[in-house]
Amino acid sequence: MLTITSKQRSLSWQFKPILIQFFMHLFFARFFLLLCLTILLNTPASASECSAQDDEYAASWDNYYSPEGARAFGLKIQKFVKEKDLKGIFSLVKGELQSGPRKRFIAHKSFDEVFDTAWIDLVVAQEPACSPVGWRGFMLGHGLVWYNKTEAGWNILSMNGAADERPATKSAGWYFDERLLHPLCFSRPGISGDNFEEFADAYDISDLQKLLRAPGLFMGSKISDYAPIRPSWCSSAEPCQTVSLATELDQCKPDNFAFEERDGTVWITGSLDGGNAEHQYSVLKELDSASCSKLAPDIGVDCLESHLLSVGDYIGGSMGWDISFGIYGMFDLPKVGPSILPLLFFQNKNDALNYLDQD
Repeated sequence: MLTITSKQRSLSWQFKPILIQFFMHLFFARFFLLLCLTILLNTPASASECSAQDDEYAASWDNYYSPEGARAFGLKIQKFVKEKDLKGIFSLVKGELQSGPRKRFIAHKSFDEVFDTAWIDLVVAQEPACSPVGWRGFMLGHGLVWYNKTEAGWNILSMNGAADERPATKSAGWYFDERLLHPLCFSRPGISGDNFEEFADAYDISDLQKLLRAPGLFMGSKISDYAPIRPSWCSSAEPCQTVSLATELDQCKPDNFAFEERDGTVWITGSLDGGNAEHQYSVLKELDSASCSKLAPDIGVDCLESHLLSVGDYIGGSMGWDISFGIYGMFDLPKVGPSILPLLFFQNKNDALNYLDQD
């Protein structure tokens, strides 16, 4: 029979505290290891997620943004979206959105009244990027949210797919004498502004930006002849399409033209030169004659009708639709007859609606 001596028993008792300490250290080591792994797995990705390639791309844009800052701002947007914090997400908007609901529209609405579940899911699903989509800036939700760093700091620029503010109007299009005006009736600056620059040169207007913004202020003063002009980019020998500010009413309301009404807009395909361009416009709000006349104080005749319009063209390519927002007026011009004139343009729909609310 095996017997344990008192000396052996004494040694075993001496080793017990050591063994207990060993297993306790092993237990706590495993516990802290699991705790650290849990924290790492549940902590949002840090700025180190951005790569050296992101830094190089930022340098190509003169480092107007930092990749880490871009990612952090994207995560901040997603945090407010996950929490359905409407006030929080609009606190990231400086001024008004270029596209999306204006602050006055959402002031007394809940988050769910402005953004639906599908919108939320798409915005939070996309990993915030460290680099922009070229000149367009940064996006979430495959273009539902656009943001960028401006002089005022990081800023949400657009929130597409949100609840749309639709001002009450009688119809999608502008009717005069019970006939619908054509989408090509509304003169506006091109993407480069060259067409309006031709009038600045022809009538010795030094402030081109003012003409682009508020052409009505020059009607009847600097500009008294409303006939179309031949642009300087045309050679003397070749046929060339003229440019104009005023559009005679007879040219704006053909008896019949094929159009569709799409989502509150008058929409057509085709252009004067037979191309496949698409054109559309919609009436956003009607102005009274007095408000219209104030925008062309020197024109010398009364404004017959006036509307705030959204006017757009699409000629293909990655640029998408070229859309402008402006106030147009109908005037019975001497020696010309009833004509449509551009009076005042805005950077976006929200600025236009805010202007009319203050008027």
